[in-house]
Amino acid sequence: MKSDLEKIFKKTPNSIFFEDIKNQKKISFKEFFERSKRIANFLIDKENLRKGDKVIIRINHSVIFYEFLIACAIIGIVVCPISTSITSKRFREIKNLIKPKLLIFSEKEIFFSARDMLPNTYSQTNYNQDFLIIFSSGTTSGRPKGITHTLGNILESAQNFSILSKFTKNDVFHAFWPQHHMTGIFNLFFVPLVTSSKIILSDEFKIFLLRKLFAEANKFNVTKLYLSPTMCSMAINFRKDLLKNFKFKKNISIISTASILYPSTFLKFKKIFKKNILKCYGVTELGGSLTIDLKPNIKGDFCVGKFSKNTKIFCKGTKKSPGKIYINSKFFMSNLINSTIRKNKLYDTGDIGYLNKGKLFVLGRTGDNVKKNGEFVSLSEIENLVIDIDGIKNAMAVPYKDEIYGFKIKLFVEIQDKQSKLDIKNKLQNSFNLSLSKNEEPDQVIFKNKILKTSTGKNIKFLYQ
Repeated sequence: MKSDLEKIFKKTPNSIFFEDIKNQKKISFKEFFERSKRIANFLIDKENLRKGDKVIIRINHSVIFYEFLIACAIIGIVVCPISTSITSKRFREIKNLIKPKLLIFSEKEIFFSARDMLPNTYSQTNYNQDFLIIFSSGTTSGRPKGITHTLGNILESAQNFSILSKFTKNDVFHAFWPQHHMTGIFNLFFVPLVTSSKIILSDEFKIFLLRKLFAEANKFNVTKLYLSPTMCSMAINFRKDLLKNFKFKKNISIISTASILYPSTFLKFKKIFKKNILKCYGVTELGGSLTIDLKPNIKGDFCVGKFSKNTKIFCKGTKKSPGKIYINSKFFMSNLINSTIRKNKLYDTGDIGYLNKGKLFVLGRTGDNVKKNGEFVSLSEIENLVIDIDGIKNAMAVPYKDEIYGFKIKLFVEIQDKQSKLDIKNKLQNSFNLSLSKNEEPDQVIFKNKILKTSTGKNIKFLYQ
């Protein structure tokens, strides 16, 4: 009896699954699965791995990473991908937490067995066993947290999101996100897999590659292009040089994920590139992307769209007073390393927002709505206002406790090259005077050459608190 995983690959065996731009190679669904089985046999025969063993993999952006992922899924190995730029301290922490039996640091350490038939012991895939460990980026606490999912959970969640998003086998996805990130694994591998779509594999994202990646999207007829809000902001900032005269093809849908897309960024991007950005919202602990806004408000807002019947969202907040967002999802993680897990309860996402007409609006993190001098102040609204100012590359509003006011606010600002700090200060003050009350104004403005971010562009706030 064939496993569900094998059936997925055999739906369209001869269709192209991966087009590897760098190596100028096309791989069909059938070839990909056969290669994965041969890697699985290598892991069994030469590395002596068995069901339940753990592996840490840290290799360059490549197709073989995904083949290794499926090899582990086939034989029940628990795989933990980590960044190639991980610090030695963080690596030691993760290694000590999961105690891997094997470490893979290069694609040259992955071999293909001559044998493509799996041993009888591994003929049936266990979908309820732990399969994938994703460690949190550390944007809020700095403490590594290993979010664990079963293979069945990932596949079902991918199927759920692909239906919600109305993806089809004719879609083409552009994979350049880091492969240790949930977007790189869930949105750009498992979702296209269950949809029988095609994946264009490019270099991992770097700022200087922006035009190359966008041009590839046009050249290879990409239909689904995932960008983080930071990537969208970078595109806006480079519109006069790196992306001068660039135009997207009409068939490309751009989807924002990983953090909040501010309305000001949405509107600027639309004006420059003539594209509405679709927003989706996901939680790694709950199996990936859960919502998508297929019909965004042309005026821009914080809406992240509708959710499926497999997801129940609870939020008592309103537009004026956003509340905590709690979610009950079928795709809840199976385990949480280095932290406690509470199953059968509503999951506190740590985000704030509100529900309106069956759609979810996400305005920020719990700490982004602070009480200052007896009044609630939205840090997200401040950031949205500041990022809209010409000459500002990035901004981050950070609260700090104050005995008299309850909280005060520091505003960290990263300005574009050749911009005068004095001019930016004047623009900031003019913007504050027009749009904020005196109580809402930041108490300090601090200029930074660079605001530290994760590999996908999230500001690492806890480093500035």
